[in-house]
Amino acid sequence: MGPICVELCCLFDLISRAPLHFVYNKASTSEQKLIPKLICHLKKGDLLTLDSGFYAFRILSKILGRHAHFIIPAKEKQRPKVLRVLGQSDYLCQIRDSYDKKTIDVRVVFVHRNGFRRRRLVTSLLDPVEFSASELAVLYHMRWDIETFYRDFKSSLGATCWHCQTPNSFHQELLVHMIVCCLIRTTMLEARRLVNLPVGGISFRRALTETRLFLKLLLAVTDIQLWVFIWTEHARCCALYRVRSKPDRQFPRDQQERRRKSRRLEKRHRGRKSKYQEASPLLLPETRKDAKGQVFLLS
Repeated sequence: MGPICVELCCLFDLISRAPLHFVYNKASTSEQKLIPKLICHLKKGDLLTLDSGFYAFRILSKILGRHAHFIIPAKEKQRPKVLRVLGQSDYLCQIRDSYDKKTIDVRVVFVHRNGFRRRRLVTSLLDPVEFSASELAVLYHMRWDIETFYRDFKSSLGATCWHCQTPNSFHQELLVHMIVCCLIRTTMLEARRLVNLPVGGISFRRALTETRLFLKLLLAVTDIQLWVFIWTEHARCCALYRVRSKPDRQFPRDQQERRRKSRRLEKRHRGRKSKYQEASPLLLPETRKDAKGQVFLLS
């Protein structure tokens, strides 16, 4: 009994922003134990972008075993062996398994993307002519959409409050949430074709509201021939809601530094004026005099 807490790992389509497959387990389960269940759904030629927490030889080798490709950032401690130089900040390297001494050839590229810090990307796309460093940076930057998906899934869809009391009913409720999310993303994908915008440029929260109205209207209509018209109007209404983009907004990576700045607790240099400002004086209450000279307080 108590609050439901699980570890969720989702396979996510970067174009439509729709979930494809998902697995979950206890909250103490490592993500590296969950992702092999998703790798088996990869098809030949697929490209999987991962977070740095999935950097492991067995995971990367399983992706290559499915005849798929990957892009994953490497940490400072992870230094694969350099075989040869492919270009500026572009190297052909080799990753070795510490257990059975197997090796795989990868490509390591140092990239910058939209003012973000320098990242070292490891990929199985070895051709530097067909896949340039700038294209790899764009593909990896699209991985951030999975973070916004989790935010929309938990906040907008309300996936933090559950009505289930058994593991089986939890799986069914979670599955319904994923189906609704796929329906909304399909609608947003249809709406973007009307306004020539990416799916990320349409508001997910507003599309959720329109989807609820769409389902109510769909259940109320008895004539099946009107369903196509209702669906077209639903996609057109979703295309009206845009996301307010803030391209130059950046946040510090250090969480403690971000908290200090938000609370104005960072150390001040000697001679610098304090950022604290004196409180503005309160406004005098509004009064009015009547014909006899008596003062009345209006607010």
